[in-house]
Amino acid sequence: MRMDRLMLSRFARFSVEFGQCLEEGERKVYGAGLLSSFGELEYSMSSEPQLREFDPFDAGKQNYPITTYQPLYYVAKSFQDAQ
Repeated sequence: MRMDRLMLSRFARFSVEFGQCLEEGERKVYGAGLLSSFGELEYSMSSEPQLREFDPFDAGKQNYPITTYQPLYYVAKSFQDAQ
């Protein structure tokens, strides 16, 4: 049960908080954590972080830092795919 909660919290971190998606081939953000932090929003759209295709199971296994900008963001093929 604890592992299920941990995976769910990681999934939420990479989707609800720091989610990105493609819209007409252009990367957009929808995550509340990105939309509330101009610094991280700008960083997330730069060439610095690693980008991966959104996979909820992979996101659920991925660790993340809480004191620095995210080194990794998941990008869904569309906003509909992210839902």
